[in-house]
Amino acid sequence: MVPLRLEGVTVLGKTMMLFLDPKVRKHKKKQIEGTFLLVDDRVIAIDELMDYCNDCFEPLSYHKEFDACYCEPCNAWREEACTDPTCEYCELRPKRPLS
Repeated sequence: MVPLRLEGVTVLGKTMMLFLDPKVRKHKKKQIEGTFLLVDDRVIAIDELMDYCNDCFEPLSYHKEFDACYCEPCNAWREEACTDPTCEYCELRPKRPLS
């Protein structure tokens, strides 16, 4: 994991300075701008949020057999099954991905 330096992050209307690795702070001058979500000491870029579970904020996994994303900790699909009764992926998909 690459350490990040975030400056001027706005949280609840207040601008905060976040330094995730003090050693890198001295040497690295690159500034990262954008909107981020801070969850349990992890910083998630807002444009990467769709790759995370909307309940526990853990990264999603992909199930090749059923061509769908799911959350391992929640043991829940994060993509709805389609409505096509002849769909080879959704037709046999179990209620829980890790059953």
